Amino acid sequence: VPADGNHGFMEQSDIDFCDDMLGRVSRSFAAVIRQLPQGLALDVCIFYLVLRALDTVEDDMQYYQGKEKEKEDRLRNFATKELEDTECSVNELGEGDEKLLLQQFNKVVRVYKALPQASREVIADVTLKMGNGMA
Repeated sequence: VPADGNHGFMEQSDIDFCDDMLGRVSRSFAAVIRQLPQGLALDVCIFYLVLRALDTVEDDMQYYQGKEKEKEDRLRNFATKELEDTECSVNELGEGDEKLLLQQFNKVVRVYKALPQASREVIADVTLKMGNGMA
């Protein structure tokens, strides 16, 4: 999923991680997203990965057993906390590729921060709404 001239500076290794994660956590969506026009594909890739990470938080029943308030708070604040933290690494949640996505979520955040403002606003708004709905 290549970037275009409308995106800010981002590390190629972060883009590569996001593209690889897209293929790992969603084979069917990945094929469709990679067919989008160059500038749009990266934005949609990041959008998908952010929502996949949020869904992984929501799906984890073991870690949050007896800590439902903590889970609710994380879901409600994901758009304003994890999505804004360029050092974000969540180690306690998920399994397999979803766990790896959360452990290295900082790479997704760094690419997100380099997206055009309009894309960031849509991603943050939908993430906030979904997080509140999941809580």
